[in-house]
Amino acid sequence: MKTRIAVLADHASLSIDHKLNIMGIFTALHAPQAPVVHPQMKLVTQFEFDASEAGQRPLRVTLIDADGRELFGISATVTIQATHNGHPALLNQIVDLSQLAFPAFGDYEFRILIDDEIAAEIPLIVAPIKPPAQPQN
Repeated sequence: MKTRIAVLADHASLSIDHKLNIMGIFTALHAPQAPVVHPQMKLVTQFEFDASEAGQRPLRVTLIDADGRELFGISATVTIQATHNGHPALLNQIVDLSQLAFPAFGDYEFRILIDDEIAAEIPLIVAPIKPPAQPQN
């Protein structure tokens, strides 16, 4: 398995012909105060699998804080389709995260685990909005 894409974005979708569309990729959130509740974001991944890796696989997405505590987690089973042309199979995943709360400013990380192994890590900084600099007289 190979990770091809792992990002946070404002919007993502799959077209009818399975093209992955991503808009508004970001690595930081800024807010006036903590806790910070983000209204909606997309966690977008694309993984590549060899033909020998076809079948069902457990997938888990977690949100980890700077102290290593898990704040959020979801699990699913994904099916990797075998290809008949010798090309690798691609697995596109879009996880819709609504009203996700970050209890404090700091560093966070989304981890995607497949077969209980870390397949991707996506860092996110949650920081205070800095007031504009005051002019010096």
